[in-house]
Amino acid sequence: MSRNDDAVRNMDRDAIKQLEVWLARQSGGRAQVRDLKQLSGGAIQENWKLTLDLEGGDWPGTHDLVLRKDAPSNVAVSHGRAEEFAILKAAHAAGVKVPTPCVLCEDISVLGMPFFLMHRAGGTAAGHRLAKAGDNPGLAEALGRNLARIHSIKYDGALSFIKKPDEASATTSIIDYRAHLDALPDDHPALEWGLAWLEANAPDPVAPVFCHRDYRTGNYMVEDGELTAILDWEFAGWSDPMEDVGWLTAKCWRFGAVDRDVGGIGSLDAFFAGYEAESGQTLPRDQVGYWQVMAHMRWAVIALQQGDRFVSGGERNLELALTAHIVPELALEILRQTAPANPAPAPTNPVQAVRPAPSLDSLLGIARDIVRVDLANVLDGDAKYKALMAANAMAIVSRQIATLNVDEEDIEARAALAAKIRAGEGSAEDHALLLAEVEATLVESNPRALK
Repeated sequence: MSRNDDAVRNMDRDAIKQLEVWLARQSGGRAQVRDLKQLSGGAIQENWKLTLDLEGGDWPGTHDLVLRKDAPSNVAVSHGRAEEFAILKAAHAAGVKVPTPCVLCEDISVLGMPFFLMHRAGGTAAGHRLAKAGDNPGLAEALGRNLARIHSIKYDGALSFIKKPDEASATTSIIDYRAHLDALPDDHPALEWGLAWLEANAPDPVAPVFCHRDYRTGNYMVEDGELTAILDWEFAGWSDPMEDVGWLTAKCWRFGAVDRDVGGIGSLDAFFAGYEAESGQTLPRDQVGYWQVMAHMRWAVIALQQGDRFVSGGERNLELALTAHIVPELALEILRQTAPANPAPAPTNPVQAVRPAPSLDSLLGIARDIVRVDLANVLDGDAKYKALMAANAMAIVSRQIATLNVDEEDIEARAALAAKIRAGEGSAEDHALLLAEVEATLVESNPRALK
């Protein structure tokens, strides 16, 4: 990596100077960037807060801004920064509470990649903090009103880069998720069950509307209990309006506050009241459950892809490795919501846990690296010695686990079961077996999810 590349990656003084020069040209004034700090989160995009002092020119004064650019691990399906900037401008024009967009830079000589600046919104987006704040009907209503405004955005030249789907939104998603599962190395019969149910119970198609497609707690800002901004528009596109509703209300985005359906912060009644008052349209409440299943399916597929980046892509990242281990929780919710009308009893024979990859020695290996390198290097004396001993013990266990045999018959049986379910031949007994397997897996990985 060259010194200039390193400057761009770390936003050191050289990169800041390039940014100041570019901003001075754009504003016609004298620019100074200070208090630059990377914000937490941002697995797909990086967000940097900064204060911009401009003397003279078109935008004189002091501005609290956020600079948004690609993270090293960005994904191909997300919009680029120029596209996201256009979406942000369209949302702002529609009256959606968003950070006010400022200026776009597509000149990669400035920071090595496109970026844009927007005004900083106050508050927090931390999902666990928002859920712990308790029931907030005003926030749920505001989320409904703003979603209605998003769904009112019209197709025009500025958004022509987003293609409208040829198939019904549900059908398109089912086809996409099956293709994604086929591209992964293992079989996932519990997810195949969910996809078969989604296909059999698909709602009648409706005209697609502009959707956020990541509208959830964690992607909006709240200050003093009030909504200040909707964030993260990189997956926006045309879809069934209920896709956004299902994603927001899915159990996986309630951050433990499962009794508050709307993102762990409020009730469906408050949310629907806000949406319907703003739009003048009634949403089909009987479809909420369907789109919640679709939401859990989508997140499960994404989690498996993240885990595969560790297994097959060689990305030594513990967060990626652990992401795959939320799939059993998602599968449990899918199976619970799609249970047959006449469920079969649980299997009488013992059922083995089905561990998502990466597991066992792989997880121990990356955890050992963190203890041995990241932690031991910032410790000294007795604490460092203990960290190195712990790393050595983990290495011993990892080598022992690596000698365990994989049961090829179990792998073949799961592949056959997945194929049977995809062919539409899944039975109540199959559902009972899958439910028992998922529960056995969660006993190991996260017993609290079984409550």
